[in-house]
Amino acid sequence: MAGVPSDGFEGLLGDLLKAMGGAPATAWYEAAKGLAHSVVADEQEGFNPDPVARIRLEELARVVGMHLEEATGLVAEGVEPVTREAWAVAALASWRPRIEPLVHSASTAPPLPVEPDDPSGAMLARFAQSMGPMFVGLQVGSAAGHLAERALGASEFPLPWPASDRALVVVRNVEQFADDWSVDRDAATAFTLARELAARAVYARPAIAERVEALLAAATAAQMAAQRSLLERLADADSVERLAGLLGDPESLLEGLSGLEATATGPDHDALNAAVTALAAYFDEIARVVAARVLGDAGALVEAWHRHRAGDSKGAEVAGSLFGVDLGRERVDLGAAFVAGVTQREGFEALARLATKPESLPTPAEIVAPGLWLARTALPAIDPPGS
Repeated sequence: MAGVPSDGFEGLLGDLLKAMGGAPATAWYEAAKGLAHSVVADEQEGFNPDPVARIRLEELARVVGMHLEEATGLVAEGVEPVTREAWAVAALASWRPRIEPLVHSASTAPPLPVEPDDPSGAMLARFAQSMGPMFVGLQVGSAAGHLAERALGASEFPLPWPASDRALVVVRNVEQFADDWSVDRDAATAFTLARELAARAVYARPAIAERVEALLAAATAAQMAAQRSLLERLADADSVERLAGLLGDPESLLEGLSGLEATATGPDHDALNAAVTALAAYFDEIARVVAARVLGDAGALVEAWHRHRAGDSKGAEVAGSLFGVDLGRERVDLGAAFVAGVTQREGFEALARLATKPESLPTPAEIVAPGLWLARTALPAIDPPGS
């Protein structure tokens, strides 16, 4: 680390270190909520679905739920219209158990190297290390806030959410999606409900949720390199003004942090992304089938949704960098190709195997070769010896 001027700098860092030393263990989480709020609160403060929209949503949910059960056997009831901020807060609460290991890792990371005769640099390195958990919180808050700006429901980030009595639908975003793509609002709402209720029903099966969580835990552990990148960025702040600027604008601190790219590979990432890619595409296909039953023709809506999912999303990129989940265009297209390969060979009903048992989730080799997946999952289960 290059030397830094000491005029006023050591005093500032000393005060900051004292403040950080007295911060509660949940400071990172409060920082996450604060940043998420700042991202979504800049437009239409206090927006809430009106009573008419709530009633219409519940009516559509009953119709969609009936068709969902008839088409797939999945049963899920109950829907809750929420604001962007409420969605972000719910997402943070859902992610918290997964993020806390990252927070612990960041708080125990080795200090950055400094020159022996650089006392200000040594203090800055200590400060950067102390700020590690806060950086994690800022990343999480940024991801939740930016995802909330475009998420139609909880399954926008297709990981298991905690058990809930109701599926979350961001009414404002559904309406905006419908208007942006020139589709009927009720049609967009029915499609969203089908996807949300299906995702909730699948992840309500403990074996499936536990398998995805296990894959997620393994992949998330490989994402800590990004935290050091942030520590080094802060340590490069060689003036009070530069440091104050970074701390005063946390979004700028996160700029340039790459999401899951080609360099973030390995068996853990590959296994997680094969499973999540298949499940997200399965939810899409269920929504298509159910929407067609409800609406008659859902072609334009399905195409709009595919483009929405495949579009660039800052929130998805940051969340991917944390969890090791790739939600980019190539993965969306790969999931759609997997579903098409399965349905062309054995029909829509064959996709139900994805939600039967954890062993039925596709492997990295199978996500690009649906025929292999069909062949393996069609094999009878082998009883263990002595059973």
